[in-house]
Amino acid sequence: AIVKLLIVDDEKMICEEFRETLEQEGYEVDCASNGKEGLQKIQNQRYHLVFLDSSMPSMDGKKVLERIRHFSRVPVAFITGFLPESKEKEILHLGATVCLRKPLDLDRVKSLIHTVSRSTPTS
Repeated sequence: AIVKLLIVDDEKMICEEFRETLEQEGYEVDCASNGKEGLQKIQNQRYHLVFLDSSMPSMDGKKVLERIRHFSRVPVAFITGFLPESKEKEILHLGATVCLRKPLDLDRVKSLIHTVSRSTPTS
């Protein structure tokens, strides 16, 4: 079965590079350049995992995560450059599966995808 991933990040370069890397690993990858677009994609398709950037204009990652949880149980990897521990607890409490630090550790990303893709996508 094909594993479908979504990257929500306002930085085009990061999105494209991350997408290329993951596609080379054999995953199907969509990108959304902001929270609103990300939410629309999640409503319209089933993903095994969503990579959600924390700092985006107009709707930050935390707000997007809260909205996702109103209608979907899709696993979310929250991506951030810096996150104090108290904030991280809050993000996990809101329903993120994991918090990942930038720069991303590809091995960790791959093992995460492997773990979540074994549980079937639900939306």
